[in-house]
Amino acid sequence: MKTCISYCVFLLAFALILGCQKDDRMNNMVDDTIYFKDFKENKITVFDWGKFDYNVTVVKAGIGQKEAKVNFKIDEAYLADYNAREGTNYKLLPADCYKIDKITLTFEKKDYLHDIAIVFDSERIKLLQGKYKEMYVLPCRVETQDDILHSLKPEMATTLLIPNVKDPFLEFTSPGLQLEQIKLTPTGSEQIKGQASVITNYPNQWDLTYEIEIDPQILDTYNGTVSDDKKLKLLPKAAYQLSDMPYKVNAMKNKGSFEFTILKKGLTNGTTNLFGEYALPLRIKSVSKNSVNPEASTILVPVSFQPPDIARTGWKVIQASSEWIGGGEKENILDGNVDTYWHNIWMGGEPPLPHFLVIDLGKEHEMMAIELIRRANNDLKTVQFEVSTDNKTYIPVGKVDFGANNPKHTLMANIPTTKARYLKCIVTESNRPPSSAIAEVYVKGL
Repeated sequence: MKTCISYCVFLLAFALILGCQKDDRMNNMVDDTIYFKDFKENKITVFDWGKFDYNVTVVKAGIGQKEAKVNFKIDEAYLADYNAREGTNYKLLPADCYKIDKITLTFEKKDYLHDIAIVFDSERIKLLQGKYKEMYVLPCRVETQDDILHSLKPEMATTLLIPNVKDPFLEFTSPGLQLEQIKLTPTGSEQIKGQASVITNYPNQWDLTYEIEIDPQILDTYNGTVSDDKKLKLLPKAAYQLSDMPYKVNAMKNKGSFEFTILKKGLTNGTTNLFGEYALPLRIKSVSKNSVNPEASTILVPVSFQPPDIARTGWKVIQASSEWIGGGEKENILDGNVDTYWHNIWMGGEPPLPHFLVIDLGKEHEMMAIELIRRANNDLKTVQFEVSTDNKTYIPVGKVDFGANNPKHTLMANIPTTKARYLKCIVTESNRPPSSAIAEVYVKGL
């Protein structure tokens, strides 16, 4: 009996506590409201393919769960007020530039969103204001029949639709010179795969196919804008492969990609590696629907093929046809300083061309390229290279020719891969004969 009485007392106390607590769960809730999801100013890209569908979303929110009929209307008075308030000079878009089939929305109790479908006529809008311009607008307002619902703020019941006609394009995702360089080395992979991506600037609804072509003019244009040391050479046809065309961008997707392969064998000529800085110039040739953006239709894929330097540790210049003691010593071509140089004797009986130097690399190496830096006064023109294993029998392997007006001071000669220990540099021509000077000599290979 005592247990039953205690339990009843507990229930009574609990009920009194609950009765004293305040229910604040509804404090921040409001009665049903109606408004545009995107109110105020709303810029719209109307793609230039004729009839362009666009939805304006109307929202009903709140706790009342009221039924309502909502009218959508074009409000010229709102446009006049907007222009006066914002200092703009928008004009009313003529009725023949768009079509709205349904201007009354019926919201049931639990409905939350409804769309007003507008079909813009891109051709007519384009005739009015041109492409990529904003002059004509649709000032829109929503209100409920019998004034049942209101928006939280007056401006939420209005929106200014500002159509801008643009071309529907396919384009490279990242046009121009690509930041990621493909690097080949004599001992590295025989081929490297790369990938490029394209994108539509519009919500794509179709299965698109497109083609890619090689266009050397892209590289010519690029080289015309950069200094000589940044110019690139056209990648030979044997040095790349494109995956099978046509390529695809699937419906409901905005992005696609294609693969290409860089082939090292295409950068060799017999036993000579064609080292250098190259580029693969690609252009979007065509697309099955709409058009290609001319401002973003090309890319340059940089391809670097360079040999490693052979360390000059232990190298010596063991012979010179002549040298100027007092600033033109033969050892200067190995000191790492481009401001010092070897120079033939130039006072007290200057010898005629040719002049020569012999470098001992200390041991045999696989020589693949020779780089020469001339003195800054540009007197050096042509140097021929010969190599030997015994410093007795020399074979010619290549040359560098600066020409008469070349601003470059550094040139590299690709040579047949040759095992040798000795290098002879023979100056055969000068722009200031018979004087010549060499600042530095490097050998590249393994």
